[in-house]
Amino acid sequence: MVYNNNIDDIMKLIKHIMIDNDIKQTDIVEKTGQSKSTISNLLNGKSKNITLDTLLMLCNAVGCQLEINIKPKNKY
Repeated sequence: MVYNNNIDDIMKLIKHIMIDNDIKQTDIVEKTGQSKSTISNLLNGKSKNITLDTLLMLCNAVGCQLEINIKPKNKY
């Protein structure tokens, strides 16, 4: 996935993982120690400028791996 400055696309991927693995928001709250409103805001795109640490926390809570790949843009 190429990041286009739209965190909503990333949250959709996390939500699909949640659905596929029957993970509820309350499960993420328990695993992360974050409040219900914080997790809800993150998953529903109300937190626009999240950190990589926060994204990693969500990934760990739903059992996915965060991979970052930086490479040169195509010149053509």
